[in-house]
Amino acid sequence: MRFTEVFQRRLTIARVYGIPVRIDYRWFAVVALSIWLIESNLQRHVIQVGNVSLPPVAPATAWFLGLITTAGLFLSVFGHELSHALMARAEGIEIEEIVLHPFGGLARLRTEPQNPRAELRIAFAGPAASFLFALLAFGGAKIAALGDHVATVVVFFLIASGNLLLALFNLFPGYPLDGGRVLRAILWRRSGNIKEATRLAGICGVLIAGTLILFGIYIMIAPNWRPSQPYFMGGWSILVGLFLLDTAAKVVKGSQGARLVTVGEAMSAPIAIEPELVVRRFVDDVLPLHRQTSFPVAINGRLHGILTLEDLKSLPPERWADTRVQTVMRPIVAGFFVETATTLDSAQELMKGNGVGSVAVLNTRGELVGFLQRGKIRRR
Repeated sequence: MRFTEVFQRRLTIARVYGIPVRIDYRWFAVVALSIWLIESNLQRHVIQVGNVSLPPVAPATAWFLGLITTAGLFLSVFGHELSHALMARAEGIEIEEIVLHPFGGLARLRTEPQNPRAELRIAFAGPAASFLFALLAFGGAKIAALGDHVATVVVFFLIASGNLLLALFNLFPGYPLDGGRVLRAILWRRSGNIKEATRLAGICGVLIAGTLILFGIYIMIAPNWRPSQPYFMGGWSILVGLFLLDTAAKVVKGSQGARLVTVGEAMSAPIAIEPELVVRRFVDDVLPLHRQTSFPVAINGRLHGILTLEDLKSLPPERWADTRVQTVMRPIVAGFFVETATTLDSAQELMKGNGVGSVAVLNTRGELVGFLQRGKIRRR
């Protein structure tokens, strides 16, 4: 059994913007552990935040502050994942679910991003949100300090520190961390090869996971450096490392065994027609030579829309001679085109739901360079 297979049982707790939010049942244990750690430190130690000092507090107060702080931290994790999800939705990707698990969270996308730019934006959205939450919490701590609300200062400071740590940790350049997805986007953009980009980002993820495991072991056995909870900190670092190692190893193995075909490798040359072309000429001169169910409509390599034979059925034959293609075509929308670096799997998912069963292929300058149609995909 793989390490990640332990975390499969989930409970749906809400729907946010139509996205199911689920939690792994072991998440409750992590919440309880967080509350207990914060509570025990507040009861036994003086907490120093800048010039503000919070002496040990009563048990009831410590438990309450632990609960409030933990709630703030886990709401921040949810906000981090929701930012990924909303950015993915802005890129035209459907979101399957948001899952909160013992090691953080996951926004599960229904399909892969279509191009490196979309991958980069989605990956950056989470850490950007965490940095924003940290800034807001630090601001809250500053305001609370002005009013001499010491306990509130500590709560805001812990939430701010947690968000800052979450953002920085996620920017480590190893898949499946956000920084690993940023690295994959950069490599994908430079090489145009998503398979190799995924493999390299996964290898970096394996190295980071191994480092976390070794660091955890060091914390537990080092004689000269002993934090307040060495076995908890070391054990947690090891567990996170094992989780990342399993995921990154599967990514590397999958990229080696699977053929990740891009649109640029599978597209056909575009048979483009002009918007001003009369429908009668299209039917008489173009259609007999090219048996397609849809055609890109373009001027000087710039896409304007897609004409489908299904749409022509609504036009009576007696009107073909005085109707131009631009009247019948479907105007260009986001679901009608992809870039050459888009994975073929993503393009096929797009063709299933865009209503035309095809997509135009554009290069990085926005020029029409290819066409894909369901059932007529070639592989080099």
